[in-house]
Amino acid sequence: MRRLGKDALVAEAMSVLAENSRASMIEIANEIGVGRTTLYRHFGDRETLIAEVARQGARRFMDALVSARPHVGPGLEAVERVCAQLFTIPDALTLMFADNPIITDDSFAEAAPERQGEADGEPSADAAGFDTSTPGERDPLEAVIGRGQADGSIAPDLPVEWAAMYVFLTIGSGHLFDVSSRSGRRDPGNRALALDLTIRAVRKTLSAT
Repeated sequence: MRRLGKDALVAEAMSVLAENSRASMIEIANEIGVGRTTLYRHFGDRETLIAEVARQGARRFMDALVSARPHVGPGLEAVERVCAQLFTIPDALTLMFADNPIITDDSFAEAAPERQGEADGEPSADAAGFDTSTPGERDPLEAVIGRGQADGSIAPDLPVEWAAMYVFLTIGSGHLFDVSSRSGRRDPGNRALALDLTIRAVRKTLSAT
């Protein structure tokens, strides 16, 4: 049996649930390689574990957005970086785009206050071009797209809300294409192709030229 801390247990449980969202506590423990009593000691029940997975997944998503540096360079290039960064969190994306998603708007509402406690030297959410202090107050993709329209890199006639939804759903489509094509095996080549197709679609649809 392995000895893992709470955060590591949550991260590994996320990977298990990304493969099987209905996995029981016993199945999750077996896949992780820990005793089921370990999970119950840390989380109490499956509902609590799922809530922790959802919060960590939402935080990963917000961290990826910040890492994409959405406030830097032309807006369209920033949107493409967002696509690339979100592709680095496949388990979180799976749990967001599932038929019965584990990571929901409520997960972001709970995780957002935690995101305010940034480590020294790390850009804050607000510095990255969006505000997470009030969930739902300002959509990060809408902020970047609006900036791209202002700098001329994104077509000005596109409704910002529609464009943000298009980018988000295109990221989801690209990710699910990779997941459905891998047949149980993670193929970096297929992942790269899925990202390339996603960025090409976003660029073609949003570009001002």
